[in-house]
Amino acid sequence: MTKLQVTTDVPTDIKMTRTFDAPRRLVMRAMTQPALIKKWLGNSRSAIVSADVDFRIGGNYRYVFRRSDGIEFSFTGVYREIGEDRVVHTERFDDNPEEATITTTWAEHDGKTTMTLVLRFSSQVVRDMVVATGMASGAAESYDNLAALVAKL
Repeated sequence: MTKLQVTTDVPTDIKMTRTFDAPRRLVMRAMTQPALIKKWLGNSRSAIVSADVDFRIGGNYRYVFRRSDGIEFSFTGVYREIGEDRVVHTERFDDNPEEATITTTWAEHDGKTTMTLVLRFSSQVVRDMVVATGMASGAAESYDNLAALVAKL
């Protein structure tokens, strides 16, 4: 199992990679079923409050988080592509007009699954603003939670 690796080699992209000690089907299930999403998504700065997911092409999702100071925020999006080892969806923070496209792939080898997420933004300026929020540390904590969850499934 590896810790989250985050790279920004492409000017508009954030690439995150993490290997889990679990088969692909369990990792994908934990990342797409609301009851399981609520068990791992979030971190010490922002806890997940709700996860509404209509996991089908054209279906919407909405994750609501509450920061430690009580302020709530959300991410919403639409599933564009759903495959056996790949999902593409959009993501928008609250009512911000900027929308990212996220492509997630899962590759299984010897019972371990390597997940790769590529978050593509409209510009390097927007990408850099997202990086500046500290999202990498929050994502790393969430994926540590996911690793612990799939180890139990």
